[in-house]
Amino acid sequence: MKKFPLKLTLLLSAVLLLLCGAAFAESREITMDCRFTATFMSDDARRVTDDDYNNYWHSTGGVLNVRLPAGITAQGIQLSFLEEAVPVTVEAADVSDSVTGQAVYDQRYLNAYIPLPSDGYYHISATDPKTELRLNRVRVFSGDEMPPDAQNWREPEGPVDLLHIVTHPDDELIWFGGLLPTYAGERGMNVLVAYAATHGALKTGRLNELLDGLWVCGVRSYPIMGPFPDFQVESIPAVVKRWGENAAQAWCTGLIREFRPKVVVTHDIRGESGHMQHQTLSLAVIDAVTEWAGDASRDPESAAAFGVYTPQKLYIHRYRQNQIYLDWEKPLKAFGGKTGAEIARAAFRKHVSQKNTHYTIYLQGPMDSHYLGLYFSTVGEDVEKDDIFENVWREWKSSRQP
Repeated sequence: MKKFPLKLTLLLSAVLLLLCGAAFAESREITMDCRFTATFMSDDARRVTDDDYNNYWHSTGGVLNVRLPAGITAQGIQLSFLEEAVPVTVEAADVSDSVTGQAVYDQRYLNAYIPLPSDGYYHISATDPKTELRLNRVRVFSGDEMPPDAQNWREPEGPVDLLHIVTHPDDELIWFGGLLPTYAGERGMNVLVAYAATHGALKTGRLNELLDGLWVCGVRSYPIMGPFPDFQVESIPAVVKRWGENAAQAWCTGLIREFRPKVVVTHDIRGESGHMQHQTLSLAVIDAVTEWAGDASRDPESAAAFGVYTPQKLYIHRYRQNQIYLDWEKPLKAFGGKTGAEIARAAFRKHVSQKNTHYTIYLQGPMDSHYLGLYFSTVGEDVEKDDIFENVWREWKSSRQP
């Protein structure tokens, strides 16, 4: 996967702001204390400070200006892009508006933290003045520490411990509860989440919400955004017709071969609430794990690029055979004693666009997220039935010993 380096050029005076600052201070957000203006579409500049990713400021050739409150030094700024990230130049200036530092951001992440100190202004513009810049959120932070919710994503790299393949943004929380807080946040595993049906979600800001939720859970590898459209139909053949014959199998196979997960987790074969896209994806993941990914004749393009590979385990939500129970009510040290269920709820609250839906984090009843079934294994059946890394845990741990 192509990597996009972050280029930061800081002038000496900007560095001195960090080295010679006042006494140590905890980070805090000062966004609402700042004044936002713009050289173009200035009336829309304040849209980047609300909680609605659907609202945004946009410009081709314009500059978004952020004036800091008097006497406050900012340590950095987070930008959130609508639809796609474009190269951006951020200038820091002092109270007289003289430039003290500059950062050029050219990564692909929709939510991005840029560490650039300033005690007066930030000026934000597309690096190429012919490129349209669309920003739907800007956050400004002060203090000496990087804020815990400032998103500093990393490119996903294999081998990963857990590949979690779901259909839509928030499926990873609704149907799987404390899975991500437990394995990514608490245990610090290399966890990658892949979403099949994100095409069409870009303009709604749901992908920004998705990133906010993952960050709360402790996931740090930037997720995979799939190519498939989202729609409601009444049958699996109708989904296949729209997605393409064997397209989902090929997509899942490519992910497995590239990132070489030890364990894969995906949807209920029955689609949880009967959702046909969930069912289609679940069956595609099963095909990919059990047949496609280990066979070079299937999706030969990804086989040529990454080789063949078979995960050690595949778990299916609510699969009734070889079923295990995962305790989402256990206090997690990484989250100050909060439980996996509590963190999942906090992450789901980041999906602001879904607040009026009937969905929740299912912790009981027919949709209970505690239960997964071991559908496929090359390392034997589970005995303790309380950990998806049973039988592979020892190998995972030893691979990280110095």
